[in-house]
Amino acid sequence: MVLLAQLSDTHFNMGARNVERAERVMAFLAELPQRPDVIIVTGDIADEGDVEEYQQARAALTADLPVLILPGNHDDRANMRSVLFPGSAGTAPINQSYSVNGVTLALLDSSIPGKPEGLLEDETYEFLTDLLAAAPADEVVLIAMHHPPVPVQSTVVDPIRLTNPERLAEIVAGDDRIAAVLTGHVHAGLMTQFAGKPLIVAPSVSSTIGCEWETAAPGHVPIDFAPDPSLIFHSIVDGRLLSMFRPIAMGGWLSEPAD
Repeated sequence: MVLLAQLSDTHFNMGARNVERAERVMAFLAELPQRPDVIIVTGDIADEGDVEEYQQARAALTADLPVLILPGNHDDRANMRSVLFPGSAGTAPINQSYSVNGVTLALLDSSIPGKPEGLLEDETYEFLTDLLAAAPADEVVLIAMHHPPVPVQSTVVDPIRLTNPERLAEIVAGDDRIAAVLTGHVHAGLMTQFAGKPLIVAPSVSSTIGCEWETAAPGHVPIDFAPDPSLIFHSIVDGRLLSMFRPIAMGGWLSEPAD
């Protein structure tokens, strides 16, 4: 079994609240009887993209296992690189790959510097096609990025989703090794379909945003800071993907109901 933990939208903002929430999630993962092989964080690491926010992220998202971080629309590539990818300067897309026990993660940068919507640049598509060409025929591939490539019934996120998903849809539909596409951005855990494969959207560590049926009026943002942080576990056994949404109580584990 390969076990992945997916976090998203931590929005470090120099305040204590989001640091505490991220640290609680990381502590939960560290205490598991069977720990993940890798942790991925699918974007909006920082809230304003400042260097100091990435320094907060670096301290809070510490683990003795791989932690793979993607940019989102709130992130700044140059500042992110300077803190989280030392020795890697510049503003080019931050694309990465990681392989473990027959599973390959393609981590794609869908951010557009200075804009909230998403775009996969030609460089990123070339990165993905080269990665797939080199991957073994029996590999399981998961594609991760920040922006969902289809509408998800969110009045907040749908106008700023991925703007050029057509080429990605062709790639996903045409490669049986691709098991799913993983994203963040929505601040809600949900599942739908994209190009005939599961599209799995991670909830936010920092807050929850309701879908269109929670929107009271045009322009209303149904954001809720009350829920505890959540994550998704992705388990791959014999080529089969199972995804579990898991809230993490800020108050800790409760093994029996409270009176």
